[in-house]
Amino acid sequence: MKHLLFIISLFIFTLGWAQSEEEKQRIIEQRIEFIGDNLEDSDIDLTTYFDELYYFFDNPINLNNTNFEELKKLRLLSDLQISYLLNYLDQNGQMLTIYELNAVETIDKTTLEMILPFVTLGEIEKEDFKWKNAFKYSKNEVFLRYEQVLSQKAGYTDPQNDSLVDANKQYLGSPQKYYLRFRSTYKDRLSYGLTAEKDAGEEFFKGANKYGFDFYSAHFFVNDLWKFKKLAVGDFQVNFGQGLTMWSGFGIGKSADVFNARRYAYGLRPYTSVNENQFLRGVGVNLDLGEKLDFTAFASYKRIDANINAVDSTDIFDNSFSSFQTSGYHRTVNEMDDKGQVGEFITGGEFAYRGKRFRIGVSSVFSSYDQPLNANLQPYNLYKFNGQQLLTSGINYRYYFRKLSFFGETSMSDNVKFGTVNGIAWHADPKLDLLVIYRNYDKAFQSLYSRAFGESSDNSSERGLYFGIQARLSKRVSATAYYDQFQYTSFKWLTDDLSEGREVFAQVNFNISRRASFYVRFRNKVTERDTKDDITGIDEQVKLNKTNIRVNYDQRINDRISLKSRVEWTRFLFDKDESNGLLLFQDLIFSFRKVPLKLYTRLAVFDADTYDARIYAYENDLLYVFSIPSYYNRGMRTYLMAKYEIGGMFDIWARVGLWNYQNVETISSGLEEIDGHNKLDLKIQVKMRF
Repeated sequence: MKHLLFIISLFIFTLGWAQSEEEKQRIIEQRIEFIGDNLEDSDIDLTTYFDELYYFFDNPINLNNTNFEELKKLRLLSDLQISYLLNYLDQNGQMLTIYELNAVETIDKTTLEMILPFVTLGEIEKEDFKWKNAFKYSKNEVFLRYEQVLSQKAGYTDPQNDSLVDANKQYLGSPQKYYLRFRSTYKDRLSYGLTAEKDAGEEFFKGANKYGFDFYSAHFFVNDLWKFKKLAVGDFQVNFGQGLTMWSGFGIGKSADVFNARRYAYGLRPYTSVNENQFLRGVGVNLDLGEKLDFTAFASYKRIDANINAVDSTDIFDNSFSSFQTSGYHRTVNEMDDKGQVGEFITGGEFAYRGKRFRIGVSSVFSSYDQPLNANLQPYNLYKFNGQQLLTSGINYRYYFRKLSFFGETSMSDNVKFGTVNGIAWHADPKLDLLVIYRNYDKAFQSLYSRAFGESSDNSSERGLYFGIQARLSKRVSATAYYDQFQYTSFKWLTDDLSEGREVFAQVNFNISRRASFYVRFRNKVTERDTKDDITGIDEQVKLNKTNIRVNYDQRINDRISLKSRVEWTRFLFDKDESNGLLLFQDLIFSFRKVPLKLYTRLAVFDADTYDARIYAYENDLLYVFSIPSYYNRGMRTYLMAKYEIGGMFDIWARVGLWNYQNVETISSGLEEIDGHNKLDLKIQVKMRF
């Protein structure tokens, strides 16, 4: 029977699923857009995820020779789906056809279609690592990128021609932004490369940057070399547990993919991005201590940006700094003064024991700075870390029992204050998945590299309960929803009392056909903030209530033309004030038949009364550029991007975008101010493969 299934499915697969590179790339772009379009953050960094998807695009996972960690990297399968898949392989042996996945409980047709481009079948093979082959047969890529806002900004005004300009408040460098990246990979065994970036306004081959770029990053990463499951030298990232003790890098919070609320740690990963803060620099190792034991250790030292406190001549203590500076910008004299002012040493590790259905890990991270942090304490930051050293330790777990998945992490900082996050995922029915997460972070709990699930970015002063649901109502209709109730246990920014909030989200997806779909989304978030009574002059807290409603329609006319249409409305209520926002846009993606040229364009109109009523929307951009700008004020937005392939070795992108505001005479403020109501930007990128 298996052989008959193999012959039939092979025929079907050849006709229906032998997808071109263009088709597979479209799926990758859709996945990245799905993540980006569910975030409200204009400065996200999905570079690592992009790298992983493109790797699996060229090197599909062999389902007959895989493990939990490798399958989780796809971020296309839930923990329970992976668990059921691995159990199926244990019970039935190697798969003969990819369509045996239909027999795996919890994997539905939609999931199957989504993962097909990234998985394959084959005999189990174990390849010995050879340095000669690694360098000889490696795949190499080089990226060169140029970006510039062509509209004149105040920071680039020549002080010699304008007596009103303060020369000490000008950008030191040019308005161009440059990016260079080289990366070489050999399957999943070896990766090494160099990344460099100069932001707009920073100096280039002059001044403090006489060696060229303002930021350099390099990595060397090996998998499965002798006793080293992973070896990282240079720049890398470290993730443990649910991100409470240690999580360097980006962590997705609440979104339409409700199960993204739980973290899955990858341990060590190479760092290939240009965020100048969320990485470590040094050495990391992941050792194989046997079938069930796993040990990870790392050590990092780098100079970080910080605001140094002024020292009085009578001060008998050493210098200190008042805050971390995380923008990564070094464009002005003041920003240059903060660059690399403090040395940061971080070391730590995790010891883990794993069984067939569980994993438990104990981790610890020690951070030390060559100067103490001496912040100006206010009620909202009274319990934050202050000092020179911090030790945070924790225990994390995950356990599977039938259709239930249990996970969590509890951590303690060296002031004996705790933070904990725990959850349960339940595959209640082939058509229904449920998720519950409880978090409780003490107001004095401290972890400098913490990205666990929650409202606050530092995982402190917060209690909350999150409910998520995914339902497949029919073959063509599905729904996701979550409800999050939270409260703060100390003062927060702009609050003079304890506060609380809640957030509710619901989305219904309609798959009209393989080429057409739309969804309707509702989101409402209520929090609290101080207000001042004009009569009594007394500060009291009032509700902030923001509602978003979105209708989105996607249509693939054919293999060359894709459309996306969206209408989104938002309302923001604060005390007695109300503001509204409206966004309408039309996207078009067009691929030429006889030339390797692809065009992306958008025409959007928007009207938002205030910045609080802004609306975020993901935009197609250059590869490894992630744009989620906020639409506010009143005006139009349009962009046109072209991608052209030359002989399989070169890809060229060019993108021009225009903001046209109708109700303002200047755009932005300070050194970023543009005199006028238009903002024009240009981006060009070249990718070379060899």
